[in-house]
Amino acid sequence: MIDSPAMETLTETQVRDVAAALHANQVDKAGRPYIEHLERVVRILKDRWPSATPDEIAAAWLHDAIEDTGATPASLLAAGVSPETIRIIEAVTRPPDSIYLDWIAGLASSGDRSVIRVKLADNQDNRDPARVAALPGAAETVATRYEPARRLLDEGLARPE
Repeated sequence: MIDSPAMETLTETQVRDVAAALHANQVDKAGRPYIEHLERVVRILKDRWPSATPDEIAAAWLHDAIEDTGATPASLLAAGVSPETIRIIEAVTRPPDSIYLDWIAGLASSGDRSVIRVKLADNQDNRDPARVAALPGAAETVATRYEPARRLLDEGLARPE
């Protein structure tokens, strides 16, 4: 794994470096370097919520680390990722064999604003028209998966704290 002092707070650049190392040589469904998806998710999070916390930003960089790489909560912690960031990452990691919209409904009803924000930023990138145009069948996925998920997550975020 990536060496980093476990008790120091990682800078955003260091978190990006962890994400880049974990997703090295990985490409998205359109054949683009996977880090570009992570960069867009972080940008969306910051643009939509300028008050995003450092843990939310770090989780946006690392939101697919557990699901799509060999990373574990323990390896992320050893790399210097904060426990709060890891908690968010674990929450936005879809459990195996779960029904997508049922899982999203659970995130939305959790009231966990950090989790909902990170998932909404990811969802927004997955719904991006330029990205959708590059993928066969993506328009149907947006209509049946990502748009209903966005509505659920927005509703969850709109609930009073």
